[in-house]
Amino acid sequence: MYSFTAAAATDAGHMRDLNEDSYLIRDGLYLVADGMGGHDGGELASAAVVETFEQAYAETQQPFELAHLQGWLTQANRAVYDIAEGRAGTTLTLLSNVVHQGKEQLVVANVGDSRTYRYRANDEAFIQLTQDHSAVAEMVRLGQLSPQEAREHPARNVITRAVGSTLRLLADVVLLDANPGDRFLLCTDGLTGAVEDQEIGLVLGAAATVQDAANQLIELALEADGSDNVTVVVTEVTESAQ
Repeated sequence: MYSFTAAAATDAGHMRDLNEDSYLIRDGLYLVADGMGGHDGGELASAAVVETFEQAYAETQQPFELAHLQGWLTQANRAVYDIAEGRAGTTLTLLSNVVHQGKEQLVVANVGDSRTYRYRANDEAFIQLTQDHSAVAEMVRLGQLSPQEAREHPARNVITRAVGSTLRLLADVVLLDANPGDRFLLCTDGLTGAVEDQEIGLVLGAAATVQDAANQLIELALEADGSDNVTVVVTEVTESAQ
């Protein structure tokens, strides 16, 4: 299996009393969730996702199969739905070791507009591995908006998929390989809505440690905007799968 170092940082931001983001760091499993819903519904929704994965991780022998992860996504969706019968929800993005068809790989999954990126040190390439499930992201994909216009669009926070909003969850799942030195960033839109990708990539590549990267990204988001909760998990591959 791939081995990692990992670190996280989170902040409620300048405008909000409640932090509705949640995250999970376990050896080989990393997750970020951004809750939405009235009162404390968002906080409960994101926490329910983390609790579902935390319990499943503790009860399942590693390495897990991809099917295990897909089952946990279904369980998490039901847990969030049961909290508010569809009136609360949460985004989710995760990175995990899995076994699929006998091969050890990494999987990235997402629902909503929380993202996972990869920075590859040997060619300094920084790419977004997930696609946002949002109204403006769809308009960008159709060529109706430029990425810059999307950042300012009044509907930029309207997402088209969320964990727990319906009983049927549709998650994007991508399998990939990684190299030692690769850094992955999982983050909520409190970061990506405030800081340009180019700047995020520079921090991810230049920071001495994953904790330094996480702290610096939170600082950037708070300096640039800070109107939203912001959460990041940064992981670095220290050893590749055999």
